Formats: sequence, C-alpha cells, structure tokens
Amino acid sequence: MIIPLQILSLTNMQLTQLAFLLAPIAGIIAILTSLLLMRKIGKMDPGSPKAQEVAQAIRVGAYAFLKRQYKTISIITAIIFVLIAAALGLGTAMAFLIGAVASLAAGYIAMDNATKANVRSVAAAKISADKALKTAFYGGATMGFAVVGLSLLGVTVLFLLYGGYTAIFDPTTVNPAEIGLKAASGIVGMGFGASLIALFAQLGGGIFTKAADIGADIVGKVEAGIPEDDPRNPACIADNVGDNVGDSAGRGADLFESAVGENIGGMVIGGILSFTTGNLMFLIFPLIIRALGIFATLIGMPFVKLKPSEMKNPMKALRKGVTVTTIVCAIMFFIVSLIFFPVGWFYIFGSLMTGLVASVLIDYITDYYTGRDRTPVKKISQASQTGSATNIITGIAVGLETTALPIITLVVALITSFVFGQQYAILNGITVLEGGIYGTTLATMGMLAVMGIVLALDGFGPIADNAAGIAEMAGDRGSAETMEALDAVGNTTKALTKGFALGSALLAALLLFHTYIEEVKIQTGQIISIDISNPVVLVAGFIGAMMPFLFSAQAIDAVGKAATKMVDEVRRQFREIPGILDGTAKPEYDKAVDISTKAALSGMIIPGVIVVIVPIVIGILMGPVAVGALVIGCTLTAVPLALFMNTGGGAWDNAKKHIEAGNLGGKNSPAHQAAVVGDTVGDPLKDTAGPSLHVLIKLLSTLSIVFIPIFFNLLGLI
Repeated sequence: MIIPLQILSLTNMQLTQLAFLLAPIAGIIAILTSLLLMRKIGKMDPGSPKAQEVAQAIRVGAYAFLKRQYKTISIITAIIFVLIAAALGLGTAMAFLIGAVASLAAGYIAMDNATKANVRSVAAAKISADKALKTAFYGGATMGFAVVGLSLLGVTVLFLLYGGYTAIFDPTTVNPAEIGLKAASGIVGMGFGASLIALFAQLGGGIFTKAADIGADIVGKVEAGIPEDDPRNPACIADNVGDNVGDSAGRGADLFESAVGENIGGMVIGGILSFTTGNLMFLIFPLIIRALGIFATLIGMPFVKLKPSEMKNPMKALRKGVTVTTIVCAIMFFIVSLIFFPVGWFYIFGSLMTGLVASVLIDYITDYYTGRDRTPVKKISQASQTGSATNIITGIAVGLETTALPIITLVVALITSFVFGQQYAILNGITVLEGGIYGTTLATMGMLAVMGIVLALDGFGPIADNAAGIAEMAGDRGSAETMEALDAVGNTTKALTKGFALGSALLAALLLFHTYIEEVKIQTGQIISIDISNPVVLVAGFIGAMMPFLFSAQAIDAVGKAATKMVDEVRRQFREIPGILDGTAKPEYDKAVDISTKAALSGMIIPGVIVVIVPIVIGILMGPVAVGALVIGCTLTAVPLALFMNTGGGAWDNAKKHIEAGNLGGKNSPAHQAAVVGDTVGDPLKDTAGPSLHVLIKLLSTLSIVFIPIFFNLLGLI
C-alpha cells in the first residue's frame, strides 16, 4: 500500500501545518455562515402588526433580563478573575476571561437571533409548513454555527498566542511537542471561564422560564381553562421570554463550554502523546475533527426539507439534515485517518466512529422516549385518565427507565474506543494506557463533530415554541395550527440536544479526568492514584456524589418559590382586574416578567457559588487525590440524574401535547388537566436542573485542573 504522505510529497511538519490551518478556516467559515443566516432571517417578512407587537414585547423582556443577568455574572467574573490572577498568574486569568466573555457572546447571539426568527416563522407558516420549519431551523442554525465557530476559532487563536505558533510554525523550535503541550495546558483556564458562565446562564435562564411557564399553566390552563399562550394570561409574555433566555441564551453558552472544554482536554491528551512520540498531529487532531464537523454541517443543512406527506411527523425533515451530516462526517473521518495516521489508521477511524455512532443511538433513544406518538409518552398520557397522581407515578417510572439505554450506549462507546486506542498504541510502540485514553478522546471528538447540526435542532425548539405563542396571542389561527405541530417536534429536538450534551459530558469525563491526572503530574511531580480503600477518597467521593442532588435541590427550589409568586400574581390580576378574562382589560405583563427576573438572578447565585467553592476547599484541605475522587463521585451520580430529569421531563411535556392533539378527551378534559400537572412537575427538571448538571460535570473538571497549584492537603491526610 502506498502511504498517503508520500502521495502528497509533504514532510510531517508541512502536513501538520496545513492540517492545523483547517481549524481557523473552518471557524471563520462558521462565523460568516452565522452572519449570513442572520442577514437572511432579518430580510424575511416579520408578519402582521399584531404579531410584531407581541414579538417586540418578548424581545424587550428577553433583553431586559439578559442585561441584568450579564451584569450580575460580570461582577462574579471580575472577582474570580482577580483571584485567579493573584493565585495562578495573569496568563491563566486572561484565558479564563476570554472563555467567559466568549461564552456570554455565544448566549447573546443565540437569544438575539431567536427573538428575530420567532415572529418570522409565524409569517412563513402562512406560506407553507416547509417555509415555517426552515425559518425556525435557520434561526437555530445561526446559533449552531456561531457557537461552533466561536469555540473553534477561540481555542485555535488562544493556543497560537500561548506558544502554539512557535511549536507548529517556527522551524527553529527545538522541542515543538513540549511547547505545544505547554500551550494547550496554558489555555485550560478558557474552559473554566466558559463553563462558569454556562452554569450561571443555564441555571438563571432555566429558573426564569420555568417560573413563568408553571405560573401560566397552573392558573391559566388548569384554573381558568384558557389556552397556554392566551394573551389574557399575565404570565404568557414572561413564559415566551423564558424560552429565549433559557433554551436559547442558556443553551448557547452551555454548548459553547462543551466545545471549548472538551477540545482543550483533547489537545492536552494529544499533546502528551505528541511529547512521547514527537508527532504534533496527535495534539492538533481534535481541532481538525471539529473543523470537519463544520464542513459536514454545511453540506447537511440544505437537506432539511418538509414534504406535505411529512406534516404529521416534521421530525423526518429535520432528521434528514442530521443523517447527511453524520454520513459526511464518517467519510471525512475515513479520509483524514488514512492520511494522517497511515500505520494503524483503522483504529483511529474506529475510535472516531464509536463516538459518532453513539451520538446517533442517543438521538434515536431520546426520540423514542420523548416522541409525542411514541409508546412511553402514550403510556404517561393514558395514566393521566385516572388523575394527576398516576400521571406523576408513571412519569417518574418512565424517567427512571430512560437512564438505562443511554448509559449502556456510552459505556460501550468508552470501552470500544479505549480498545481501539490500545490497539493503535501497540501497533505504533506507544504506551498502551495513553493510547487507550486517546481513543476515548477521539470518540468524544467524533460525537462533538455533529454539534453544529444538533445545535440547529436545539435552537429550532424555542423558536418554534415562541412562534406558536405569538400566533396564538396575535389571533392567527392558521399559523398557530402549523406552529403547534412544529412546537411538539421542538420539545423532542430540545430533549435530543440535552441527551447529546450529556452524552458528550460522560465521554469527556474520562478525557478530562485523565487530563487532571496528567496536569497534577506535570505541575507537582505527584502521581496520584484513586484508591477506594483510602478514606480520603471515600469521603471526597461521597461529597462529590452528593453535590448533584444538593445542586438540583437548590435549582428546583428556586423555581418552586418563583412559581408560587407567579401563581399568586396571576391570580391577583384575574381577581383585581376583572376585565382581563373577557378581553376588555390588558394584563400587567411587566410584573410577571419582573417576578421571573428577580427569582432567576437570586436563585442562580447560591448553587453556582457552591460548585466553585466546594472543590477548592476540598483541594486545599485534603489535596489533589481528594479532588479527583470528588469529580468521579459527582460524575457517577450527575449523569443518571440528569438523564432522568431531561428525558423524563420531555416525556411528561409531550404527554400533555399528545392529549392536546385531540387524544383521550383533548384540551380541558380531566386527562388534560392531570397531564398539565405532570408537565409542571417535569418543567424544572428538564429545563432548569437537568441541563445544568452536565455543565456541573465539566465545570468541576476544568476548575480542578486550573486550581491544581493551590491544592495543598493542609490536613495532612493520606
């Protein structure tokens, strides 16, 4: 067989330099694509004056919240920046700040475009369902390309500035692999900054949206018997604002930190192999895979088309884009594996494909458990016929069941990719453990390669949800029917993204944990071992296992308190402004928005601070071994807990929508009222605590890596 390197007539360094350039080029293309999609959406018909009025109220509310939230987050960020600069140096602090600012920008872009695309989707629905679906999808794709582009370009540029340029492009460099590894290690602070902002953005947005949603449902749907987005409901504007600040801004920041943290972790692991072998390709390969994912997404996007025969199942149209993107990724993986790793290319390709296949399987598993016409959702709907209690009992059972298949899928992916990495290592004379870890790293990168198209589906969800609400409030019945069908699909796409994000978090757990072990060895010379017989490990492990439950309790409690205030406010307005229900008086929407805003800002602080303080205190008092055990314990409980909340909550939501579609008595039936109660139970699980947990997993890992220099073991424990 002729080695591809010989065909290209390039030296190893020349090939490495050309390959590296794929990353910034792809990042720039992604950002330009996002800008072009923004421009395209901006030129679309915004619809009727009434629809524009409603949309403007939502947009103003979203901006008002984001301004206050970002102000609070900025104060916290500034304090942590000063502490990091004092304790760890200005270089780490600047990386942290860049990650934080970029994460805020990702959330802002996602929210800004969602509040433009929602009303235009309503106008597009008057033309055709396909036009409405594409408008919402393009709005989501704007977020997708912005997030993947900003993350890839940010990591690439920061890597170059912190020494990567010398390692890759300076021919006089003596030890390029060593310098490249130091550069990758030096930018870990960027991952911490992105994760910290994502936690506050996701948590705050989740509290806001669910407080409004639950208040609107309990008083509007159950007590007053009016539709969800009826303009007579004082909480309806706040509810729609919440879709943007939670599902758009929060998710944009969330997936940005996933891309950044896992990319940097992958580069550190690859950098260790580069240092061992002298081959820089191991270090930069995670960047190349992310770049290929952007190109594949560009190819897959045009295949999103809704045929008239698919109107009852619009998910088919969206899945076409995902399928094409996945196939193109697989082809590109094959090509680059063959070119860059000619000896043992099959094992590199196999590791990448393991992650890609896992993402597809999680997609279908989540769809099975949350699809409106799937068996688990129908099971919850049927249980609603005998009341709220049976709805909740069945919903909990379904939610608990949803943890099994995804975890089995991800565990098999981890083992398979680890074995592929080991085989590659044996073939090339590399340390078997390091080869196995690199295999799992590539599986994580393979899964993240389709992030662009997955984010487009996720962004589609809140846009479709908002559009359905705008159509309802504007009295546009024709558009409302179309958007209601797309909104139901949006619930599934949002659940898919949460499953995807959590899956990548689990795959990345081993990657980031090994990065932590290697960084401890590099920075302190200490080789740590997590031995369960060590009481320090057991204690710290239990504390870590407890943290997701304590964190979730704080988040859900914040929603409960805010929802109580929202219910009281809506009841007060119905009671004191009697003209609301007969349409002769206008509700005081601003008061409902203010309740959610204050609740979100106050509710996000304590859980966020706990997550930051606990590992630092454990590290200072008990040392780096204890922090490693803490991270393991947290990961082991956070993953199944988040799956239960995310997927189970999605099933509860679509059980309600299944009944609203005319089944089991339809709207305002006893079954519907029970399903609404079940949905309100699932709301804070799937949109507040659940999606925040996978941010928690990665935040703990990146935070632990950044603060290694201050882990002293002051208690002198074993």
